[in-house]
Amino acid sequence: MFTDLAQIFNFTLNPFALISLAAAVINFSLVVLILIKAEKNESNRWFRLLLAAIILWSMSEFLARSSGTAEGYLFWGFTGRPGWVFIPVILFGFVLSYTGKDLFKNSLYWYLTFGPPLAFLFFAWNTNLISNNSLADTFRVPWGWETTPVAPYFWVFIFWLETFLISSVAILTRYYFKTSDEIRKKQTLLIIIAVLIPIIGGSITDAILPIFNIQILPVAVLLTSVMSVVVTYAILRFGLFVINPTLTAKTIIDTMSESLIVLGPRNTIEQINKSTSDLLGYKKDELIGKSIRRILPDVKSWDTFLKRVIIPLKENKFVRGFEIDFRTNEGTLIPVSFSAKSLVENGHLIGMVGLARDIRDTRKLINRLTAERDKISVTISGIVDGVFAVNKTGHIIIFNPAMERMLKVGQDDVINRFSDEIINMYDNEKKLSIMDIMPKHEVFEDKVITSKKNIQILGKDGKEIFVDLTSSTIAGNEEINLGVIVTLHDVSKEHDLEEMKLDFVSMAAHELRTPLTSIRGYLSVLQEELRGKVDKEKMDFLQKAFISSGQLASLVENLLSVSRIERGKMKIEKSQVDLLELLTEVVSTHEDQAKQKKIKLKLIKPDEKLPKISVDRFRISEMVSNLVGNALTYTDGGGSVTVSVEKKDNEIITEVADTGQGIPEEALPKLFTKFFRVSGVLEQGSKGTGLGLYISKAIVEMHKGRIWVKSTLGKGSTFKFSLPLDIPEEKSANKDRVITGKGEDILGGTSQVKKTFTKKGKKIA
Repeated sequence: MFTDLAQIFNFTLNPFALISLAAAVINFSLVVLILIKAEKNESNRWFRLLLAAIILWSMSEFLARSSGTAEGYLFWGFTGRPGWVFIPVILFGFVLSYTGKDLFKNSLYWYLTFGPPLAFLFFAWNTNLISNNSLADTFRVPWGWETTPVAPYFWVFIFWLETFLISSVAILTRYYFKTSDEIRKKQTLLIIIAVLIPIIGGSITDAILPIFNIQILPVAVLLTSVMSVVVTYAILRFGLFVINPTLTAKTIIDTMSESLIVLGPRNTIEQINKSTSDLLGYKKDELIGKSIRRILPDVKSWDTFLKRVIIPLKENKFVRGFEIDFRTNEGTLIPVSFSAKSLVENGHLIGMVGLARDIRDTRKLINRLTAERDKISVTISGIVDGVFAVNKTGHIIIFNPAMERMLKVGQDDVINRFSDEIINMYDNEKKLSIMDIMPKHEVFEDKVITSKKNIQILGKDGKEIFVDLTSSTIAGNEEINLGVIVTLHDVSKEHDLEEMKLDFVSMAAHELRTPLTSIRGYLSVLQEELRGKVDKEKMDFLQKAFISSGQLASLVENLLSVSRIERGKMKIEKSQVDLLELLTEVVSTHEDQAKQKKIKLKLIKPDEKLPKISVDRFRISEMVSNLVGNALTYTDGGGSVTVSVEKKDNEIITEVADTGQGIPEEALPKLFTKFFRVSGVLEQGSKGTGLGLYISKAIVEMHKGRIWVKSTLGKGSTFKFSLPLDIPEEKSANKDRVITGKGEDILGGTSQVKKTFTKKGKKIA
């Protein structure tokens, strides 16, 4: 349709077109003015968008009226249609923003508001339903061009447009009557008048009269520009979108939750807010002009208020957090926290501003917390175990009576002091600091941090106390500056009894060692001397006695080993050991026992060469011998015992597997404890003491390794232990496994060591 540019850009001078140009210039100037002087906010953005739409409409109308051809008139009319189509919805958005409504957060309102103008724009551009685009119906008039008749559904668009404009006026009118602020009322009235100007004048000239085919100069764009000028005046004159200090202060007063009370120089109430009325149950006029004494319960309260509030305020002092009871209209007493400041002008007191905060809930909370604290205090005081708590820096904040009795110190002597200055703790002779048992990171749940047994504590009198220590913390410990809560269970008596038991066992074992060694030596001599001189039955008696003495010697040595383990006295002497060679030796020593029981005993060598490992050769040999001996003991004839070893990551894992009777599942958790023996069928053929596996576990753990077992009843058991490769070699000065002296022997585990006895100058093995 618009292909001839010469027709489109053919302009003539038309004085009426200057009206539209003036409207465009006015609105553009207003945009610049608002950008420079007005506050940037949502309402302002809506209004600038409205001005932009009016500018587009004005410029298209100016060019259309100046066009020298009908084609040019229709083209420039096309370009301006987005402006006048969207003006009503943009104005509606501005009104909603101004009155504090935010309907456009919901996408449905966006569709309902901006959907119709998009549809009208489509029909205005592509059909003759909303706007008559017929070139044949276009003719020249004094103010430019006109097209008749009016499009058949032009009235639908006008009805929709007027609906939005009238809705905007209705919202503004409702807001006008609702607001109590006089300045806001004036601002709102200006906007209502401004919006009514284009609604009334523009609707008549550009909509209603054309529908009835009455031709008149269209001035809607000019009248809309008048609206823009009036609203802009409200922006700049009354600070419509700029924060007004008076308005802001009033808004804050009306919305604040605290009760505001403004007093005059003579202690009369000059102003209150809504929160004060709600709190005390008085209407505003029932308190204004009355003395503050009206809301105080009695003379004593007034005297206190006078001394603590009025007099300091008149001395220009600040009153903060003064607690007093206010009396309501119904006579109820309400506790409040009252803060106030003097109003001074030119050196004279003109008033006092006070804020009262209802603290009923706070007092209830404090009472509940106090009750809970008292309950906790009584509970902690009644606990037999010692309990103390430290803050994040390790300073004591709680210290119960049991701790006082334990350390022979008073609570007043320890509170707020650094814990390590008061409580000397040792873990296996190593100094234990309070910082060692505190969490290293923030804790988000109630959690036990450390649990240690047999911790030694030195009391003020130098007495040693042994305790089981547990340190724990709670969620949110950071907020209350809590480090840990430490519980100390006194096990001194149990420790003393255990020490007595170990002393007795150690003493008894040592006392039995020498005679047992002598008995075994003399039995060995008798066997050699009487071999072939007495009958077989008597030789069997000697052999059984020798075997029994060996079992008893093994028990004695195991008891000594247990005693050393539990005292922490068992030491290990490490050296570089070829573990495969050690296993070969152990398997070789048990071959006779395997042959006697007709059990297949074999060592599976690894495919790759094993690196040497730093271990105590004697102890590891003793442990492996114990595992192999157990496997042979609990495996029936025809079965097999297999020893294998492999390197895995940074450790060497040794495995002793048998096809024996297996171990019941319920017995597995206790298998490595002292004196534990499996009851039932497995117990019948064994004469062990239940110490071998306990000692084996201790030996492995002393090498920083681990030991475990898998077993199925009736199918056999598999014992495994691992030894790390990267543990540095340690040298020990303790030689407790080397015993010298006349007639003494090392009778360890399952190993048997031959000694030489002398009789009548003759050497006998």
